[in-house]
Amino acid sequence: MATLARKLTTTPAGNLYRSFSSRAHKEMARPVRGMKDRFGDDIRRFQWINEKGARLASLYGFDQITTPILEHSNVFERTLGEDSDVVGKELYTFVDKGGDSLTLRPEGTAGITRSLISNNLCQELPRRFYYFGPMFRHERPQKGRLRQFEQFGVEVYGESHPASDVETIELASTFLKSLGLESAALEINSLGDDASRQNYRNALRDYLTTYSSGLSQDSLRRLSINPLRILDSKEPQDIAILGNCPVLSDYLSEFSRQRFAFITEALSSMNIPFTVNPRLVRGLDYYQDTVFEFKVSSTVLGTQQGTVLAGGRYDGLVEKMGGPSGVSSIGWAAGLERLSMLLNEHDVPSLARPVAVIGVADPETASADNAVALSTTLYSHVMAISSSMRQQGIRVEVMYPTSTAGSKNQLKKQLSKATKINASHAVMVGSDEIKMGTSWVRCKDLDTAEQKLCLIDNVIEDLQSLRK
Repeated sequence: MATLARKLTTTPAGNLYRSFSSRAHKEMARPVRGMKDRFGDDIRRFQWINEKGARLASLYGFDQITTPILEHSNVFERTLGEDSDVVGKELYTFVDKGGDSLTLRPEGTAGITRSLISNNLCQELPRRFYYFGPMFRHERPQKGRLRQFEQFGVEVYGESHPASDVETIELASTFLKSLGLESAALEINSLGDDASRQNYRNALRDYLTTYSSGLSQDSLRRLSINPLRILDSKEPQDIAILGNCPVLSDYLSEFSRQRFAFITEALSSMNIPFTVNPRLVRGLDYYQDTVFEFKVSSTVLGTQQGTVLAGGRYDGLVEKMGGPSGVSSIGWAAGLERLSMLLNEHDVPSLARPVAVIGVADPETASADNAVALSTTLYSHVMAISSSMRQQGIRVEVMYPTSTAGSKNQLKKQLSKATKINASHAVMVGSDEIKMGTSWVRCKDLDTAEQKLCLIDNVIEDLQSLRK
């Protein structure tokens, strides 16, 4: 049998097997391209951003909502636009064992709108929701853009007055300022109502058809389907052609014009600076009337990645998904990856420094028959002390011994471990302290090296006062 195994691994087929096995192990040891593990400061930044957003949204009357990561594919295919890059190139779609076509959500709005309809919440309008969580798009990974990415967003249903647009934009502005991004620049535009967009679409198609020989392949494809998407092109030849194209504002209906005038006047009166960008259209089919983006100029993101938060109004989406007609809706979403990259180190509060709790074993307890050299009484006491400190809101890490070395060397190693985790204090207990009573410990300030014998209640009180 051993001879056969040697032959299998020394033949060309064996070499192929070893090569395949090596690749399989390498793939198993790394995440999928465009997806990332998060831990430590990285995850704390995301948590901090979400907590800021949740706290602010609740002040505006929003409740949290969570929806499944997986939805039936038509939830997105019918709402985002069949000609959009998201549907055409970026959806993670598969057929499950039951034969259903399912898609990992590429954004939050469509799934939350589906939830509104599924749970009959359209009978209880208005409704305001905030959400956060992972989204998925199969696009080229780059700085600030991953295939699995995180968003924080809000959705408002049942509010049609243009003041609700202003309030939603104000929440977005306040959210970014709370993260220290006061320089985020707001760009807004109006896509108009259905009639406005149709009139403009016809004028834009006529103009672009004249220059069709110079358009990029993607823009040529969009020309007959939805020419408005060409306005969002980043291709140099398209940008040059668009320089003299018709402007959407010239085709707005009187209703849409007055609505947009209300919004711009209200933003000005609230001292929220903005720029009207007539080329701003957003990339999804369900938007109408108000659309907006907040952009940050930063070398960290690069010129093409400057948008950190975007949204708009989508009054027809509920009806399009099979719900009742006339449900007004508006919302926005922010990308946590980009926001996290823009945060300064001092912006995100770090975890409180831990307190190390150390059980000091007697040298006599170490023996070949007692490999761990621990006293049950000692470490039961260590656990009780740690538990009482945690109940009072103090972060505690127990420093366990790593060998059967004498208590002096062991204590030195445990104190070294406490320093490595940036502990502020070490609370030590051994047989001497236990003999005095279960309330006594030895506390060492690891910054000043000052050490004293004291009651555990006094230690807890002192540590709590230091953290205020």
